[in-house]
Amino acid sequence: MISVVIIPAYNPDEALVRIVKELSERRILPVVVDDGSEEESQKIFDEICEECIILHHEKNKGKGAAVKSAMSYIKGELWGFDTIGIMDADGQHRTEDMARLLDFSRNHRKALSLGVRAVGKDIPLRSRMGNTITRKVFRLVSGKEVSDTQTGLRAFDTELLQALMSVKGERYEYEMNMLLECADRNIPIKEMKIETIYHDEDNSCSHFRTVRDSFRIYREIMKFICSFKDHETTTEEDYNLGRGDTII
Repeated sequence: MISVVIIPAYNPDEALVRIVKELSERRILPVVVDDGSEEESQKIFDEICEECIILHHEKNKGKGAAVKSAMSYIKGELWGFDTIGIMDADGQHRTEDMARLLDFSRNHRKALSLGVRAVGKDIPLRSRMGNTITRKVFRLVSGKEVSDTQTGLRAFDTELLQALMSVKGERYEYEMNMLLECADRNIPIKEMKIETIYHDEDNSCSHFRTVRDSFRIYREIMKFICSFKDHETTTEEDYNLGRGDTII
C-alpha cells in the first residue's frame, strides 16, 4: 500500500464500515481514530478492526486532535507510503473520490489538495451559507482563492506531514487553520471537483455545532489577521520551510 487515509470518527454508524471496506479493496490503508465514542459505537469498531488501524482517544478531543493523533502515528510507525488522505466517517464522501484525490495529489507534490463541492442549491442551506461566508473571509484575509473552505476531503504527500502536524487547533477550527497556514507558508492549495452526499436537507449526520464551532473558526481567522504584521519581516525562505519546521 502506498496511500494512507485518516478517518476521524465520533459515534460512527455503518457508513464507516462501508468506507473502510471499500478503501481496503482499493489497497488504501485506513487509519481510523475513535475520538471518544460512546459504548454503543464500539460494535462498529469491532467490525472494522481487521481491515484498518484503529487509534483510540479515551474522551472526545475533537476532529483536529484526532487528525493529528493519526499523523503522529503515521510519522512514527508507518513506512513505504507516499500520500496521505483525510476523509469524514459519515459517508458524505465517496471512496472513489478519495482514491481520485490521492492520485491527484501525486501529480501536485508539495501542495495541499482539496476535494471541493459545487456550492449549489442541492447543498443544505446551513452548509451553503457557512461555506460562502468563510470562502469570502478567507480570500479577504489570506489573498488566496479557495472555493470550498469547509471540505473534509483532503490529501497531501509525506513532505508536508510535519508542517500540517504543527498546525494549531483541536476541533473543527483545525481545518481552517490548515488552509491559513498553507497560505501563510506559500504552500500551494489545489482543487479537484468531487461529489458530496448529504443524508438530508439539514445535514443532520454532521457533528458540526453551528454556533460553537463557527466561533472557533472565525476566532482563528481573527488571530491570523492580528498576527499579519508579525510576519512582515519573515523571509521567503522561512515561508517555504514553515518557519523552522522540518519538512520530511
